[in-house]
Amino acid sequence: MNERPLTGKTIAIMVANGFEELDFTEPQKRLIAAGATVKTVSRANGLVNGWYDGAWGHFFPVDGDMADTLAIDFDGLLVPGGMRHVDKLGEDAHGARILKAFMRAGMPVALIGDAVAMLATTELAKGRTVACSDLAREALTEAGASIEDAASTVEANLVTASGTSGVEALLDSFVEVVEGYESEVNEAA
Repeated sequence: MNERPLTGKTIAIMVANGFEELDFTEPQKRLIAAGATVKTVSRANGLVNGWYDGAWGHFFPVDGDMADTLAIDFDGLLVPGGMRHVDKLGEDAHGARILKAFMRAGMPVALIGDAVAMLATTELAKGRTVACSDLAREALTEAGASIEDAASTVEANLVTASGTSGVEALLDSFVEVVEGYESEVNEAA
């Protein structure tokens, strides 16, 4: 097995101020260790502020503005949990556009905890089976999604986790999905 299966791949992590820090830092470290180039995209200018243990956390550098972010420039998208930032992303036209573009193209997408609610706000939830946070459950159910009581689920190229406790399983699956997606593209070429 390749220890760095994502070498040559670029993953976007989309955030707004108030994202759950551990839902950001753990995936970022794991994706980099798997060989991926990880780019943080946000509407925040220069730095974006995380949320940690019930209070504002650290600032992290932003690599690109969501207004300039195109799915075609990446091999996958990850959105950490944290309702503070999910609400902001859901209200931002570029946040919705980016998620829709990845989903429409069947590209790998990983949504953690509260971020799964973005499927409901972007009208992408109907007919999907997902794991999500308790806060996102009602909106997703109303939007037509089936909720699986699991730490993590995989449906085609969409990987979801119920929260921070499901991040490890989500990352295992997401790495496989990103690696497999590229293989499908190469075989079709």
